[in-house]
Amino acid sequence: MKEETDNTKSTAKSYRLINDYANSNIVLQGLSGVFGFPTTLMADGAVIFTHYAPMIDKIRELYGRKPIEKDALMLIVKNISNEILFDIMVDKVLGQIPLAGVYFNIICAKAMTWRLGMLFAILSSRGESINTDEVKNIMVLIRFLSPQKDIFQFTKPGYAVYEKVMNSVHENSEELFKDRVQKALKAFEY
Repeated sequence: MKEETDNTKSTAKSYRLINDYANSNIVLQGLSGVFGFPTTLMADGAVIFTHYAPMIDKIRELYGRKPIEKDALMLIVKNISNEILFDIMVDKVLGQIPLAGVYFNIICAKAMTWRLGMLFAILSSRGESINTDEVKNIMVLIRFLSPQKDIFQFTKPGYAVYEKVMNSVHENSEELFKDRVQKALKAFEY
């Protein structure tokens, strides 16, 4: 019962944490879009240190995990690069237009923060070790859970969906975790 309560608290805290970072990231990215290139590139570089890295470490801490080592993080980013490439391309092309790029910077910042936050929350809830081979499938699943029907909108996952996902992966063995991700992907006919 205590473990379930701790997991429920961690899930609620991680959801709020991701949402807070997404909201502050859209402010920074939106402001950079007012000025266009090269301000947007500087903001993109800054958020790695001001948003993504601290968010990942705080999520890991919520679940009682150690911070991710640089080498493991680089493997994770390499394995999800195709899944986030579209968001990056839209951000880099349309986000560079002064004033008009504000909206695209905001959408892409929100999507990227939520997707990375959910990925690391799932990985952290599952356990201490991270199988970097599975992260691509997890990112595909996250995309299905928070659809971006077009480049003009992003839908963050509702808390009920987020909680269900987090409860289904909490402290799973590697085999069970992989099996659940595969079953979830099949539900989306992927």
